[in-house]
Amino acid sequence: MLDQIHLLAAVTVLGVLEQAYFLLQVIYARRRFGISPPNISGPPEFERIFRAQVNSSEYFPIFVALLWQAGLFFHQGLAAALGLLYLYSRYCYFVGYRASSSER
Repeated sequence: MLDQIHLLAAVTVLGVLEQAYFLLQVIYARRRFGISPPNISGPPEFERIFRAQVNSSEYFPIFVALLWQAGLFFHQGLAAALGLLYLYSRYCYFVGYRASSSER
């Protein structure tokens, strides 16, 4: 059974690590701009980082569910490859979103 899910598990762990990275970026931004929780408003730089993290975390459960269903019921390799593509595009989204709109 493990040989059938090892790629899915690896992509899932990478996704969790990516979510942790996004969360750490919010923590660093809170410290840099002096915004204590539960406040979510502040300078536009902080708000962009915060929104990018929240947007990413909202879609993460859907991503994991689809990744595992596609991997178990269709093809593990293809699901894992598409999962990696999604994680890369989510990272590009995060980096692009936190830049000001004039720099995008």
